[in-house]
Amino acid sequence: MTAPRSDPQRDGELVAATRALLARPWRTAESDPELVALVRRHADVLDAWFTQELNYRLVVTADTARLVKTGHVPPDRPLRTVSATPRAFTSAEYTALALVLAATTSGPDRTSLRDLVNAVHSAAAEAGVALDTDAASRRALVTALRWLIAQGMLRELDRGVASYEHDADADALLEVRQDRMALLPTGAVVAAESPDELVARARERGSAATAARRRLIEDPVLLAGDVDAARFAELRRRAVDEARRIEARTGLVLEARAEGFAALDVDGGCSDVAFPAGGTVAHAALLLVSELVFQFRPAEDPDPIPWPSVREVLDELVAEHGRYWSKGALADRDRFTADVLALLVSVHLVAVADDGAVRVLPPAARYVPEVTVADGEAEDEQPTLL
Repeated sequence: MTAPRSDPQRDGELVAATRALLARPWRTAESDPELVALVRRHADVLDAWFTQELNYRLVVTADTARLVKTGHVPPDRPLRTVSATPRAFTSAEYTALALVLAATTSGPDRTSLRDLVNAVHSAAAEAGVALDTDAASRRALVTALRWLIAQGMLRELDRGVASYEHDADADALLEVRQDRMALLPTGAVVAAESPDELVARARERGSAATAARRRLIEDPVLLAGDVDAARFAELRRRAVDEARRIEARTGLVLEARAEGFAALDVDGGCSDVAFPAGGTVAHAALLLVSELVFQFRPAEDPDPIPWPSVREVLDELVAEHGRYWSKGALADRDRFTADVLALLVSVHLVAVADDGAVRVLPPAARYVPEVTVADGEAEDEQPTLL
């Protein structure tokens, strides 16, 4: 009797499912039917790997896959609004979202918008949260509801929630997915008396080795100063084994350097932020970090670069290359500058101090491009920046 032949596609499917869940940990059959089916097929193996290697928890239902991430709280990955130009949630919108979750707990599967708004205000009163009915508060609530609709937790059956933003008496009929609502919170807040305490508890989850592995997978770079000296030394000692374990399941290639580690996503399918990338902000960020490395020689002079000097370099880049960039992005120069620096911070190429001073981090040395502008007179070529 011969042994059953193993599935030749299994390893590839496990890698694909793992990478997809790491990039976007909330998946539904409506938006990702093939992926949800793939996760369901390998649910036990995936859950075991996430639990053992990262101390995460995978919850799979008939039409939903939810990877519950704990133990690492990246500061630059907020919820984003559902709009043509998504932005980070405000504190009022986060509050509205939490109140909607509280208001729908054990509620009916179908509800009117008016009843839901009343329940939200009741939940706010019970929690001691001041919630008005002015235009700003209604707008925050609509933003939270639209996000829940986009995630498949609410469904508009008759009319929509958008009208409530401008009309306090507007109504609609909504379907509530209680099972999905229950999957959204990532953990209990029992005895946590402040947001800082809650975040601190989340970061303490799991062993030191697991915590370091989470950082390697969730962040593009782990520098020596990001963890204590003993943990960094232990990670360097186990670098070969960690690289093998991470690459085998996620496809991320781990590079070890004297200053730290980088987990490289070669094809970009596991990253929520691509860099380098197309677009005005990404182009400007690449050129800015290149100029900061070239002009200020951070390897020789590790002191932070004063904010006025950084702004001057970026203004010079706009003067030289702005004709190739989006006029809309450049219309608000302060916002444009903030977006450029936020991108560089998110990929760990720079760090920004409270006074605006910029410290160039070691990985920035990898991004020193040579800029070539195509000949604008060529008939078949569009002038480009890179």
